[in-house]
Amino acid sequence: MNLGELLDFCGNLLDYDPSNSTYREQLVSLLNDAQTRCLTDRPWAFCSRDRKLQAWTDSTLQLTFTNGQAQVTGAGFPLSADPVTPGSNLAGAVLTFTDSAGTAHTHHVAWVELTTRLYVDRAYTGVTGAYTATVQRREVYLPSDCMTVQNVSDPHVGIPAKALFLSKWEREDANLDPSLLGTIEAYLPSEGKRVAAPVVPRGVATVAAVGQGARTINLYMVNVEGPAAQNYPTYEAQYSSGFESALSKVATYTLTDTQTLQLTPETIGNETGLYRRYYFTCPEANILAPVRIRHADTEDPLPVGVDTVAPTGGITLKPDLSLTKLDSQAFHARAIRYRFNQAAVYQSIELYPHVAADQDVNVRMVIAPTRMQEDQDAPLVPAAYAQIVAYAALESLALKVDNAALSQVYARKKDVLYKAMEQRYLKEVPRRIIKGLPTAGYRFTRNPFGPLSFS
Repeated sequence: MNLGELLDFCGNLLDYDPSNSTYREQLVSLLNDAQTRCLTDRPWAFCSRDRKLQAWTDSTLQLTFTNGQAQVTGAGFPLSADPVTPGSNLAGAVLTFTDSAGTAHTHHVAWVELTTRLYVDRAYTGVTGAYTATVQRREVYLPSDCMTVQNVSDPHVGIPAKALFLSKWEREDANLDPSLLGTIEAYLPSEGKRVAAPVVPRGVATVAAVGQGARTINLYMVNVEGPAAQNYPTYEAQYSSGFESALSKVATYTLTDTQTLQLTPETIGNETGLYRRYYFTCPEANILAPVRIRHADTEDPLPVGVDTVAPTGGITLKPDLSLTKLDSQAFHARAIRYRFNQAAVYQSIELYPHVAADQDVNVRMVIAPTRMQEDQDAPLVPAAYAQIVAYAALESLALKVDNAALSQVYARKKDVLYKAMEQRYLKEVPRRIIKGLPTAGYRFTRNPFGPLSFS
């Protein structure tokens, strides 16, 4: 069942299916909430994903700091030369050093503007001079849809070695050195981060155009930190990624056939490190899930496809928002949908010891289901049990209309299906083909020349 079928199913059971956008939005919200509640408290096999996350080792940089400034100069900073996928993996890194007066300083890299210039999170207050700074990126940020980490392993020691779970309290209780570098032995849940969202979309202008079609554009804006600094990118490699905030409040523009929108994000402080992006929906083109706005003017010096604007601003995005374009399959096939990411919170882990060289790390996790918004979207629940989502939503909806008895009926229906799904997916018996019999009295040491058997 997809979202459209779930909506019809709910309308049929309630004998109430008004055709207005407010009711649909509320019911879609209930269905998504029901799906999340059903799937995030069990280690369902169909919600498990194996992903490779990048981890960076500690390094040093020769940097020149100037008293009273957030600007820092140096050489050889990593930086993407592609304006469509801007950014540097140094963004968010911790810089530590001691100035010539003996004062220790700690700063975070806000963003990297050039291979010779970056900005830190606040103005430097020490003695002006060139210093050797230690660069640390100890937090390994998990994908935005990660709910629970099931396993972490090191793929660079022959057979991938499982890392032990270790809490920070246990690390301190055992007097383990948190700055140690080496081969991964354990992982620790850590702080994570949250990216603040803009209040409303800014820099929007309505301009004259030809043959655009009458349409409504619902516009959103997001802040982005470290477009190239994620340990696991939110979007595909050909698109700009990064730590996105939640969506801003919506701004609605009712455009005529001779109007379109252009977007010029304002200049903000370099120490914020915030890039900006825009997303939109258009009911007339059946775009109900926010998709990214990208520059599309081929006669403009700005390359086609640019969608992420640095803190310095200074550029104008000119997208093609004509109804003919938005209603085409070509647009829908290439549209970049906003990834709703648990209210812009990114969990993280630390490794012990931290990696001695840049490498990837295997992480298996239970993910949160993708939010359903358009009729063709399907739930993450297996098709045979998709009605669980509808029954869970109807349970809440019946309470909303003050019908507790009907709510209990749907709760019982949900529980029956839920238990059946538990029996199907949580009690799978592992079967292994084993060659040979135990030798030398060891339980797991096998004779490679013996008969085949099932465990």
